[in-house]
Amino acid sequence: MLKSASAWVVVCSPCLPVASAGRLGNPGYHGLYCEEEYNECLSTPCQNGATCRDLVNGYKCLCLAEYEGEECEVDINDCDSNPCHHAGTCIDQPGGYTCHCPHGWVGANCEIHLQWKSGHMAESLTNMPRHSLYIIIGALCVAFVLMLIILIVGICRISRIEYQGSSRPAYEEFYNCRSIDSEFSNAIASIRHARFGKKSRPAMYDATPIAYEDYSPDDKPLVTLIKTKDL
Repeated sequence: MLKSASAWVVVCSPCLPVASAGRLGNPGYHGLYCEEEYNECLSTPCQNGATCRDLVNGYKCLCLAEYEGEECEVDINDCDSNPCHHAGTCIDQPGGYTCHCPHGWVGANCEIHLQWKSGHMAESLTNMPRHSLYIIIGALCVAFVLMLIILIVGICRISRIEYQGSSRPAYEEFYNCRSIDSEFSNAIASIRHARFGKKSRPAMYDATPIAYEDYSPDDKPLVTLIKTKDL
Protein backbone atom coordinates (compact mmCIF):
# COMPACT_ATOMS: atom_id res chain seq x y z
CA MET A 1 0.00 0.00 0.00
CA LEU A 2 1.55 3.25 -1.13
CA LYS A 3 0.63 6.73 -0.03
CA SER A 4 0.10 9.26 -2.81
CA ALA A 5 -0.73 12.88 -2.74
CA SER A 6 -4.47 12.23 -2.82
CA ALA A 7 -5.06 8.74 -1.35
CA TRP A 8 -3.58 5.50 -0.28
CA VAL A 9 -3.00 3.02 -3.15
CA VAL A 10 -2.92 -0.71 -2.44
CA VAL A 11 -0.31 -2.58 -4.48
CA CYS A 12 -0.39 -6.41 -4.46
CA SER A 13 2.17 -8.67 -6.05
CA PRO A 14 2.58 -12.45 -5.46
CA CYS A 15 6.22 -12.31 -6.52
CA LEU A 16 7.48 -9.03 -5.09
CA PRO A 17 6.08 -8.09 -1.70
CA VAL A 18 5.69 -4.38 -1.32
CA ALA A 19 6.37 -2.69 1.99
CA SER A 20 3.72 -0.24 3.03
CA ALA A 21 3.11 1.36 6.38
CA GLY A 22 5.57 -1.00 7.99
CA ARG A 23 3.79 -4.15 6.63
CA LEU A 24 4.51 -6.52 3.75
CA GLY A 25 1.96 -7.44 1.07
CA ASN A 26 0.74 -11.09 1.16
CA PRO A 27 2.01 -13.13 -1.82
CA GLY A 28 -0.56 -15.42 -3.50
CA TYR A 29 -3.39 -12.91 -3.20
CA HIS A 30 -4.79 -10.34 -5.55
CA GLY A 31 -7.62 -7.89 -5.71
CA LEU A 32 -8.08 -4.29 -4.69
CA TYR A 33 -7.41 -5.13 -1.08
CA CYS A 34 -5.47 -8.38 -1.70
CA GLU A 35 -8.52 -10.31 -0.51
CA GLU A 36 -8.61 -12.93 -3.30
CA GLU A 37 -6.24 -15.89 -3.38
CA TYR A 38 -4.66 -17.14 -6.56
CA ASN A 39 -5.59 -20.72 -7.55
CA GLU A 40 -2.39 -22.14 -8.93
CA CYS A 41 -4.13 -25.42 -9.90
CA LEU A 42 -6.06 -23.68 -12.69
CA SER A 43 -3.08 -24.18 -14.98
CA THR A 44 -3.19 -28.00 -14.34
CA PRO A 45 0.47 -28.36 -13.51
CA CYS A 46 0.22 -31.96 -12.23
CA GLN A 47 0.79 -34.74 -14.77
CA ASN A 48 -0.10 -38.42 -15.22
CA GLY A 49 -3.47 -38.27 -13.51
CA ALA A 50 -2.19 -36.64 -10.31
CA THR A 51 -4.44 -34.54 -8.08
CA CYS A 52 -3.55 -30.88 -7.62
CA ARG A 53 -4.04 -29.30 -4.19
CA ASP A 54 -4.03 -25.50 -4.11
CA LEU A 55 -1.88 -23.83 -1.47
CA VAL A 56 -1.19 -20.24 -0.57
CA ASN A 57 1.19 -18.98 -3.23
CA GLY A 58 1.75 -22.51 -4.50
CA TYR A 59 0.33 -25.99 -5.10
CA LYS A 60 1.04 -29.63 -4.33
CA CYS A 61 0.65 -32.62 -6.64
CA LEU A 62 -0.62 -35.88 -5.16
CA CYS A 63 0.91 -38.51 -7.47
CA LEU A 64 -0.30 -41.99 -8.27
CA ALA A 65 1.68 -44.93 -6.97
CA GLU A 66 3.63 -45.35 -10.22
CA TYR A 67 4.85 -41.73 -10.48
CA GLU A 68 6.93 -39.29 -8.50
CA GLY A 69 8.38 -35.77 -8.81
CA GLU A 70 7.15 -32.28 -8.02
CA GLU A 71 4.57 -32.52 -10.79
CA CYS A 72 4.43 -36.35 -10.96
CA GLU A 73 6.39 -36.31 -14.19
CA VAL A 74 8.76 -39.15 -13.30
CA ASP A 75 7.65 -42.73 -13.94
CA ILE A 76 8.88 -45.03 -11.21
CA ASN A 77 10.79 -48.02 -12.58
CA ASP A 78 8.70 -50.93 -11.34
CA CYS A 79 11.41 -53.36 -12.39
CA ASP A 80 13.77 -52.09 -9.68
CA SER A 81 12.13 -54.44 -7.19
CA ASN A 82 12.72 -57.47 -9.48
CA PRO A 83 9.10 -58.66 -9.48
CA CYS A 84 9.63 -61.34 -12.16
CA HIS A 85 10.55 -64.77 -10.76
CA HIS A 86 12.49 -67.68 -12.23
CA ALA A 87 14.76 -65.59 -14.46
CA GLY A 88 11.88 -63.75 -16.07
CA THR A 89 12.61 -60.53 -17.96
CA CYS A 90 10.96 -57.40 -16.55
CA ILE A 91 9.90 -54.64 -18.95
CA ASP A 92 8.87 -51.35 -17.36
CA GLN A 93 5.79 -49.70 -18.80
CA PRO A 94 3.80 -46.58 -17.96
CA GLY A 95 1.78 -47.44 -14.90
CA GLY A 96 3.17 -50.93 -14.48
CA TYR A 97 5.44 -53.64 -15.86
CA THR A 98 5.35 -56.84 -17.90
CA CYS A 99 7.23 -60.07 -17.24
CA HIS A 100 8.49 -62.16 -20.14
CA CYS A 101 8.67 -65.62 -18.63
CA PRO A 102 11.03 -68.45 -19.66
CA HIS A 103 9.74 -71.71 -21.11
CA GLY A 104 7.57 -73.64 -18.70
CA TRP A 105 6.60 -70.67 -16.52
CA VAL A 106 3.51 -68.45 -16.77
CA GLY A 107 1.68 -65.88 -14.66
CA ALA A 108 1.97 -62.16 -14.03
CA ASN A 109 5.27 -62.72 -12.22
CA CYS A 110 6.26 -66.07 -13.81
CA GLU A 111 5.23 -67.88 -10.66
CA ILE A 112 3.24 -70.79 -12.21
CA HIS A 113 5.14 -73.87 -13.36
CA LEU A 114 3.64 -75.84 -16.26
CA GLN A 115 6.26 -78.56 -16.69
CA TRP A 116 6.31 -81.81 -14.74
CA LYS A 117 9.75 -82.96 -13.79
CA SER A 118 10.80 -86.59 -14.15
CA GLY A 119 9.45 -88.62 -11.27
CA HIS A 120 7.36 -85.74 -9.96
CA MET A 121 4.10 -87.65 -10.39
CA ALA A 122 5.44 -90.71 -8.56
CA GLU A 123 6.77 -88.50 -5.80
CA SER A 124 3.42 -86.76 -5.49
CA LEU A 125 1.59 -90.07 -5.20
CA THR A 126 4.10 -91.29 -2.62
CA ASN A 127 3.69 -88.19 -0.51
CA MET A 128 -0.09 -88.17 -0.89
CA PRO A 129 -2.10 -88.98 2.26
CA ARG A 130 -3.21 -92.61 2.43
CA HIS A 131 -6.94 -91.85 2.62
CA SER A 132 -6.74 -89.68 -0.50
CA LEU A 133 -4.98 -92.49 -2.34
CA TYR A 134 -7.74 -94.91 -1.31
CA ILE A 135 -10.39 -92.51 -2.55
CA ILE A 136 -8.70 -92.24 -5.95
CA ILE A 137 -8.34 -96.02 -6.28
CA GLY A 138 -11.99 -96.55 -5.27
CA ALA A 139 -13.19 -93.98 -7.81
CA LEU A 140 -11.20 -95.70 -10.56
CA CYS A 141 -12.66 -99.10 -9.63
CA VAL A 142 -16.22 -97.74 -9.66
CA ALA A 143 -15.64 -96.12 -13.04
CA PHE A 144 -14.28 -99.41 -14.43
CA VAL A 145 -17.30 -101.38 -13.18
CA LEU A 146 -19.72 -98.84 -14.66
CA MET A 147 -17.98 -98.97 -18.01
CA LEU A 148 -18.13 -102.78 -17.95
CA ILE A 149 -21.87 -102.75 -17.17
CA ILE A 150 -22.55 -100.27 -19.96
CA LEU A 151 -20.56 -102.44 -22.39
CA ILE A 152 -22.46 -105.61 -21.44
CA VAL A 153 -25.86 -103.89 -21.73
CA GLY A 154 -24.92 -102.51 -25.13
CA ILE A 155 -23.83 -105.93 -26.41
CA CYS A 156 -27.07 -107.52 -25.16
CA ARG A 157 -29.22 -104.88 -26.85
CA ILE A 158 -27.37 -105.27 -30.14
CA SER A 159 -27.74 -109.07 -29.98
CA ARG A 160 -31.48 -108.76 -29.26
CA ILE A 161 -31.96 -106.40 -32.21
CA GLU A 162 -30.09 -108.78 -34.52
CA TYR A 163 -32.15 -111.74 -33.26
CA GLN A 164 -35.43 -109.92 -33.83
CA GLY A 165 -34.30 -108.94 -37.31
CA SER A 166 -33.39 -112.53 -38.24
CA SER A 167 -36.59 -114.10 -36.83
CA ARG A 168 -38.97 -111.70 -38.55
CA PRO A 169 -38.92 -113.43 -42.01
CA ALA A 170 -39.83 -116.80 -40.42
CA TYR A 171 -42.75 -115.18 -38.65
CA GLU A 172 -43.93 -113.58 -41.88
CA GLU A 173 -43.69 -116.94 -43.70
CA PHE A 174 -45.75 -118.57 -40.95
CA TYR A 175 -48.36 -115.84 -41.21
CA ASN A 176 -48.56 -116.20 -45.00
CA CYS A 177 -48.91 -119.96 -44.63
CA ARG A 178 -51.84 -119.54 -42.28
CA SER A 179 -53.48 -117.12 -44.72
CA ILE A 180 -53.18 -119.62 -47.57
CA ASP A 181 -54.51 -122.39 -45.33
CA SER A 182 -57.57 -120.28 -44.49
CA GLU A 183 -58.30 -119.59 -48.16
CA PHE A 184 -57.91 -123.29 -48.95
CA SER A 185 -60.40 -124.28 -46.24
CA ASN A 186 -62.96 -121.75 -47.45
CA ALA A 187 -62.66 -123.04 -51.02
CA ILE A 188 -63.17 -126.67 -49.96
CA ALA A 189 -66.20 -125.72 -47.88
CA SER A 190 -67.76 -123.87 -50.81
CA ILE A 191 -67.24 -126.81 -53.17
CA ARG A 192 -68.76 -129.31 -50.71
CA HIS A 193 -71.74 -127.09 -50.15
CA ALA A 194 -72.28 -126.79 -53.89
CA ARG A 195 -72.25 -130.60 -54.43
CA PHE A 196 -73.77 -132.06 -51.28
CA GLY A 197 -76.42 -129.51 -50.60
CA LYS A 198 -80.09 -130.38 -50.00
CA LYS A 199 -80.99 -129.64 -53.60
CA SER A 200 -78.91 -130.71 -56.51
CA ARG A 201 -78.26 -127.73 -58.65
CA PRO A 202 -75.51 -126.77 -61.00
CA ALA A 203 -72.63 -124.85 -59.61
CA MET A 204 -72.99 -121.11 -59.75
CA TYR A 205 -69.35 -120.69 -60.55
CA ASP A 206 -66.40 -122.53 -61.96
CA ALA A 207 -63.86 -123.61 -59.42
CA THR A 208 -60.33 -122.58 -60.17
CA PRO A 209 -57.18 -124.38 -59.19
CA ILE A 210 -55.73 -123.27 -55.86
CA ALA A 211 -52.06 -123.68 -55.22
CA TYR A 212 -51.07 -124.39 -51.63
CA GLU A 213 -47.49 -124.67 -50.53
CA ASP A 214 -46.15 -125.44 -47.10
CA TYR A 215 -43.11 -123.32 -46.38
CA SER A 216 -41.33 -126.03 -44.49
CA PRO A 217 -37.55 -125.95 -43.89
CA ASP A 218 -36.91 -128.66 -46.54
CA ASP A 219 -38.86 -126.64 -49.15
CA LYS A 220 -41.08 -129.66 -50.06
CA PRO A 221 -44.68 -128.63 -50.88
CA LEU A 222 -47.33 -130.52 -48.97
CA VAL A 223 -50.09 -129.92 -51.49
CA THR A 224 -49.19 -128.71 -54.92
CA LEU A 225 -52.46 -128.58 -56.82
CA ILE A 226 -56.09 -129.48 -56.30
CA LYS A 227 -58.18 -130.09 -59.39
CA THR A 228 -61.81 -129.34 -58.80
CA LYS A 229 -63.19 -130.07 -62.23
CA ASP A 230 -63.64 -133.77 -61.37
CA LEU A 231 -65.68 -133.03 -58.23
